[in-house]
Amino acid sequence: MLTHLKRFFLAPSTGEPLAFFRIAIALLGLVQGGWLAGSITLLYGANGLVPWSISSGIVDPYMPQLSWLQPLVDVTGIAADTWVYVLMGVYLCSLVLLLLGKFTRYAAFIAWALQFTFINTGFMAAYGVETFMHIALFYCILMPVGDVYSWNNFSRHTQPAANEWNTLSIRVLQLHLCVVYIASGVEKAMGIQWWNGEAIWQTLMQGQFARFDMRWMASFPLLAKVIGWTTLLLEIGYPFFIWWRRTRPYGYLAIVLMHMGIAVFMGLQLFSSIMIIFNTAAFGWPYLQHANRAIVQPLRERKRLQRAGQLATQAFWHQYE
Repeated sequence: MLTHLKRFFLAPSTGEPLAFFRIAIALLGLVQGGWLAGSITLLYGANGLVPWSISSGIVDPYMPQLSWLQPLVDVTGIAADTWVYVLMGVYLCSLVLLLLGKFTRYAAFIAWALQFTFINTGFMAAYGVETFMHIALFYCILMPVGDVYSWNNFSRHTQPAANEWNTLSIRVLQLHLCVVYIASGVEKAMGIQWWNGEAIWQTLMQGQFARFDMRWMASFPLLAKVIGWTTLLLEIGYPFFIWWRRTRPYGYLAIVLMHMGIAVFMGLQLFSSIMIIFNTAAFGWPYLQHANRAIVQPLRERKRLQRAGQLATQAFWHQYE
């Protein structure tokens, strides 16, 4: 038993899935930062949607928040919003370093701390993507996400060997996702809304989420029920079908399609993206590798052969000109 557990958690493996996790999370953070560029003072400024004078009274005083900058504003005379932009710039620079794999753990820690500060201040605009970004950055501090496809790795010209820490990190991601999905599914199942389709209908009709005119669904109430039942099945059944190798590829595809549906029909692209990143790093990396070998590499080889044929033809005709 102990031997099986040790092999399960500590069998040596390569770090490509963790490198994908690091790169994808850093890219997503940069995209989110660019997305919010025009609304930084509105979300996090001293006189934004939730002024510092109010947020400091709501958030636990021991939690980092931007209102802690007020003494610095008083001493330097520099506007509070200017300091907010400075911190956002430092946050984005730390994500760039994380993306490159340069000073990986330090960059991840700085990004994690600043992101925590921002979400504590702008909690009114925060939703699932901020929570999972915070978790992901924390994992990037602890996990060996910088061992592969990183600045340090390229500069050393060495190929990192497989080790047990990579496997342990992946197992943590996998178990975490199982807990997240089954907890979410059980919570949904405790209410009637996901059984009678009301949750689907209300979500698609809300102005903040609605992307299409879905009023036609009123004529097909069974469709809303089926979507709700399917969501419950995928989330509650996630720990079961994702661990069985025969059902894992279908389960992974179903979860990805579910989050893509959320992105398309609810406009939650960032949240859907981060959940797909988590699932791909934890369970889907072998399928990406297979797709690369089966589709991408043959296409590249075909283009390379076509290019070589064109060059050979040009050389042949130039010979007789």
